[in-house]
Amino acid sequence: MKLVKKVVLLFLFFSFACNIIAQKKDNKDQFGIAKFYPTKEGSIEWNSTHWNNGISRNIKYSKDKYDPTNYTEDHSGSTTGIEVDGKGIMKMAGGSPRFHINSLDATKVKKQYYLNIEFTAYYRRTGNTGADYGGMVVGVRSGPLAHSTNGGNDCDATTYYARFRHDGNWDFEKELKHPASSYFTSNGLNKSESLWNGNKMPENKWIGMKYIVYNMENNTKVKLELYIDTLSNGNPINGGIWTKVGEIIDAGNWPSQTSLITGCAYTNPNKIITEGNGTCLLRTDGDAAEYKMVSLREITIGAKPKKKN
Repeated sequence: MKLVKKVVLLFLFFSFACNIIAQKKDNKDQFGIAKFYPTKEGSIEWNSTHWNNGISRNIKYSKDKYDPTNYTEDHSGSTTGIEVDGKGIMKMAGGSPRFHINSLDATKVKKQYYLNIEFTAYYRRTGNTGADYGGMVVGVRSGPLAHSTNGGNDCDATTYYARFRHDGNWDFEKELKHPASSYFTSNGLNKSESLWNGNKMPENKWIGMKYIVYNMENNTKVKLELYIDTLSNGNPINGGIWTKVGEIIDAGNWPSQTSLITGCAYTNPNKIITEGNGTCLLRTDGDAAEYKMVSLREITIGAKPKKKN
């Protein structure tokens, strides 16, 4: 009996230890970057690990055949295509680069609408000619046919953007019908905030962005949170060094334009984007930039989040 009891106790100890290890492992993503919220069980995560498969390639107005989800789409304007070096880095350059993660293409895996999400990436500006409003710009909850794509639908825009801008400011941008939009910070409507103490975005420096978007109060409001890592320089040991940039809540008081919307199923410029709509996009304008360690996860909001700085 004593031997049996010892075996049972040993089994329970190892089970407990393995559970603790699993929990600690789940606190970080596949790149070792801290998760602020846990991944929603059964959801499909998109990440850029396939950029590190040893195969360099150019993706121009097509898909990345090495993407295991098949979600990657190039919707760029005047560019020579999206470059993947095979070592984990993707580069965009030109007049209007657009990298889409279209999760409604269910040819390899199921659809994932990405409603409540945690987006993470590291970005390095390698040019110096970009528009002031360009930079590290990430949009979520967009439809796949928006933003003047071939055969597109301007009413499909429905996007919340987070922007670390070339001019050194940051803001959240809201777009309902392309191309009209407005931006918001704690300073108010159409007022950006300084991110680099009055200086422009630095060149050749890896900058981390963590962008979290989720519905609140029975899907009647949407909260946007934005964080930055300026200290890891693209090497996020111990999960990265994250500082909160800002947050806002869209409660129906954020107009995307100054008049009623025409030609769409919706007309209210204050419409809250409460649906996932399936597409996340990376964009920069008139400049060159590199991206690495990118992930897009559906998250569970009810779970206790990781403590943030």
